[in-house]
This record gives sequence, C-alpha cells and structure tokens, in this order.
Amino acid sequence: MLRIVILFFAINLTFSQEKLTLKDNYLQTGIDFKNRKYLIFINPEFYYSKKFESKTWSKNTLKFNAIPKEDNFPYNFFHIKGKNYLVHNGCGTVYEFKNDSIIRIDNSFEHKNQFMASTFVYKDEIYYFGGYGLFTFKNILTKFDFKTKEWELVKYSNYKKLPEPRANSLIFQKNEKLYLIGGLTDNFETNLTTTKNIKLNDIWELNLNTKEWINIGELKDKQSINFEYYNSFINDKNIYDYGKLFEFDFDNNALKSTEPRDKYSFSYFEKFNPITNEIFYALGNSNDGNRKLEIIVEDYESYKSEFTNEEELFETQNSPLLYTTIAFLFLTFGFLFFYLKRKAKPTYESKIILKDSNFYFKDKLINNLLNEEKDLLLFLFKNKNTPLAMNEVVDFFSKNDNTPYNTLTKKKDLVLNGLKQKLAFILEIDENNLFITQKNTEDKRIKEIQLNPRYF
Repeated sequence: MLRIVILFFAINLTFSQEKLTLKDNYLQTGIDFKNRKYLIFINPEFYYSKKFESKTWSKNTLKFNAIPKEDNFPYNFFHIKGKNYLVHNGCGTVYEFKNDSIIRIDNSFEHKNQFMASTFVYKDEIYYFGGYGLFTFKNILTKFDFKTKEWELVKYSNYKKLPEPRANSLIFQKNEKLYLIGGLTDNFETNLTTTKNIKLNDIWELNLNTKEWINIGELKDKQSINFEYYNSFINDKNIYDYGKLFEFDFDNNALKSTEPRDKYSFSYFEKFNPITNEIFYALGNSNDGNRKLEIIVEDYESYKSEFTNEEELFETQNSPLLYTTIAFLFLTFGFLFFYLKRKAKPTYESKIILKDSNFYFKDKLINNLLNEEKDLLLFLFKNKNTPLAMNEVVDFFSKNDNTPYNTLTKKKDLVLNGLKQKLAFILEIDENNLFITQKNTEDKRIKEIQLNPRYF
C-alpha cells in the first residue's frame, strides 16, 4: 500500500529544472500575467511553466486537453483579461488554457484559410489579418466574437484602396493604428506552381476605429526584413528581431538598428514582459544535425543593444511641392486615360459576365471565389431577371437535410458577405451597389434581392 501511495505521488509531481532545452520542434510561448507565469506548449500531454520570481522550470501534466494530437503545435497564444487562449494558426478553433487543462470554447471549425496571418488583440478581441489558405493569399480581416463564439469578417470602410493579399506580414499596433509591413504574396508573372513567392515591401496604416487603410510608403531598406522568418514584440517601442534589433518609428519616419548579434539571428517566439521588464524567447543553435532550443528569460536591459544606426524607414519625395505636382499630373492624366479607355471599350467589359459556368471581368477569369460563393453567384445569374425572396436564397443552401433554418440563414449571410466583398473589390464599387434590394410589392414583409444589371 505504501509503495502505491509513493508511486501515486511520484507520478503526479511535476519535474523541475533550472535550465530548459528542447528539441527544435514547433512550440508556442505564452505569458500568463494573472498567475505570473511563463508558459511553453509543445506537446498535447504536458506543458512547461516558470513563475516570474522563480529560476526553475516545471514540466506539468495536462489534466485534460481538447486539442487534437499533431506532430507540431500549430496554435497562437493570447492573454486577454486574465485568461489564456490558444487559437489555431490557420484560424478557426479557439481553446482556453486554465487549471492545467485546455478546453475548447468556440462554435467554429478549423478554417485553415489564414495560415501565416498577422495576429493582434484590439479591445480584448482576437484579430487575424491576411494569411494563406485554399491556394490563395488573403487581405481579409477576421475577428473572434467571444459572445457568439464565432469568427466574423470585419468590413473595411473603403474597398478601393486595400493592401495586396499576403501572408507573413510584420505588424505593429499603437493605440488606434495598426501598421502593416510587407509580406509574401503570389508570383503572377509565371504560370509555374512551384515558383517562389514575391516579397512585398510596402507599408500600410489601418485605422482600427474607422477600418480604413492608408498606404504610407515603401521600405527604404528592402533587405532589412526576411518575411519567411520574422518576429516582433513591443515594449515601449516597436521592436523587430532579424540578425540585429530594429526599432520602427512611424511618426518620425525613422528606422534604428543595432550591430548584429548571434542571439538576434537564432532567437524565436519573443515575448516582452512589462511587469518584470524581461524578454522571454527560445534560442536556437547553428548545428543542423542536432537542432535544439534553449528557453531563455532575460532582463531586457542585458538583452538589448545600443541603437547605433538610423535611417529613413520609408521612401518619401524630396519636395512637398514636387510630390503635389506629380500627384496632380498623375490624377489628371489618369482620369483622362480611363475616361477615353472607357469610351473606347464595349460596355460589356465593365461588367462581370458568365461564360461556360465561369465568371469573367474584362476578359479575365475570376478565380478567387470559394465554391459556395461561386455557386451562389451562378444561382443569382440564372435568376438575374427575377427578384428572389431572401428565403429562396436561404433555401438554396439547403441540401434537403435537417440543417436548422437559423444555421442556413447564418451561412447565407456569411457566403453573401464574402461574395459582396470580393466582387466590390474587383469592380471597384461600393458593396451596396452590387445588388438591387427591395420589398415585395404584394407582401412588404418579404425582402427581395436581384443582381444589379449595371454590373452583371
């Protein structure tokens, strides 16, 4: 009996060690500010933790884990209002980590549509921008609604000026502004499917309150960022780590940098702790045959280096008058060009047309529609001369199964909103002009929808 009791306590005690070295697998770091702990997630059966005041790491067995077993740990960590969340890095499933357990809290599914998205938290909500999935790069913004436990598409206020679809972008957040730098996108210059992605170097600003994008320039030092392997963190500055430390000052158009250091070349998953002024990261080695990660918690003062170099962050014109003159001439000639071009071309080129079950705009195939979006547009095309009641559109999604009507309505709204966003972007018009909506002449309770013949 005594042996059983001893064995029981031996199994349930956590294993502690001062230095933590792990295999070079995909892991995730996190900071639990409420319980004052550093966290490492790498395995579906256990996790590592270290208290802020302690020098010792503990290996803790998970009591319950709803996350599916995988070879890696494809989840992003967020700490919001004292709670810890793990969200699939392709967007979708959301889990809460508490009391040595990982429980699922969402009503969604693994979207797998926004891998390598840029993530951030705004007003205690989780956001994903861009990413890659279903063979396309994205420039959408999605957020998780903690009330409905569902993801929703965030609408921009202006779809005529948006960043090009991309993944692996570097982002910084400052109050109501989000700064987006570069990323990777499709190489449309070749038909090869194995070609390397194009590196973008543009800089955008998103007003998180109005949801409007502004392009503020191009990186002046286009080699300063490797968008295949990047990391950034924020203490009181916007810091980026790639071979050396960079500080981004968007207000003063300045990019500061330090001298190179090995730790800046081999560090991963950096997170800053403003409570202890510490930097928490994983430090890799250069041995390809035996790749390992050492988990480091270091005082930020010893981690950082002196910023010895400073240059312009983004490219600007030399003269405000020259910039204004060029902009005026560009707009004038641009307006004249497009006016003459529009007058010279047949009307159908300004519309989306249906041909052999495919959609074209200006003789170019529209290939960014999801299957359900394409099917819905085809259904609307076939009935473009007849207004459709909204319940008919909802019934279109029914496959003669027992799916509740409310679920079908939500699905209709999701697919229709996605379709409207993409078509409005292609046509460069306001979403509200895509369709003609009206009330039924005989029954005012019935809302009808019809494609606007001006654009289809």
